[in-house]
Amino acid sequence: MKRKKTFPYVVLTLTSIFLLIPFIATLVYSFTVGWTKLLPAGWTLKYWGQAFTEPNLWPAILRGVLISIPPILICNVVVILALYTSVVYYPKLEKYIQAICMVPNSLKGVIIAIPVLALYAGTPTIFSNRMVMLVCIYSISILPFVYQGIRNNLHGINVTQLLEAAEILGAGKLYAFVRIVLPSMLSGILVSSLLALSTVFGDFAIIKIIAGNKFETVQMLLYNSRVIVLQYQCVIVIIMFTATLVISQAVFKFQNKKRG
Repeated sequence: MKRKKTFPYVVLTLTSIFLLIPFIATLVYSFTVGWTKLLPAGWTLKYWGQAFTEPNLWPAILRGVLISIPPILICNVVVILALYTSVVYYPKLEKYIQAICMVPNSLKGVIIAIPVLALYAGTPTIFSNRMVMLVCIYSISILPFVYQGIRNNLHGINVTQLLEAAEILGAGKLYAFVRIVLPSMLSGILVSSLLALSTVFGDFAIIKIIAGNKFETVQMLLYNSRVIVLQYQCVIVIIMFTATLVISQAVFKFQNKKRG
């Protein structure tokens, strides 16, 4: 019995160690002077000091976070309304919504970005703006992640019975949707939004094609620093990972606070 209880923890510990090996190796290498033999040639904080004094690093991280917010908001609103309407009122339409939302899985960033740029660049419409292009393309790119998370959560809370119970107690449809359904879907919305955030934050192809160096995110900064020593690139990777982790922890703390 004791072996059965400890076995899952052993497996979880070994899996965690295996997954953390690339991160630990990158972190250790960022402190080295050079590593061409079995042991490092020496240790230094020079590259970390260089990164924290780099004037373009923190604005690049901020740009990456800011450009991800509008697509996540747009995609969440559209998917929530479409799925809620189909599940509650038109169940037969859900399979068509699923098919539409899964299409971007086969359309990678380059495939979407190049036609959009060729179609709208130089036109007198609002879509000729590069930031508008980025927001629209990212809204399509993250659609499968947002859809899957919200769909699972919507079916998990059994929204039809939830609405029936609310109407029996005298709540209107709009009130039930805003005050009961949406708060119940909060966990699914946050998880899918975090997945979408990591996708946009780590994108390079779309931002390179659409904005080039005019809107430098941290991925663009990492690409431009490819001629610099590898240790400095490792520092940037660690900072990117830490920034994503901090955002994730902040979101989960907010979610737990809401539950409490």
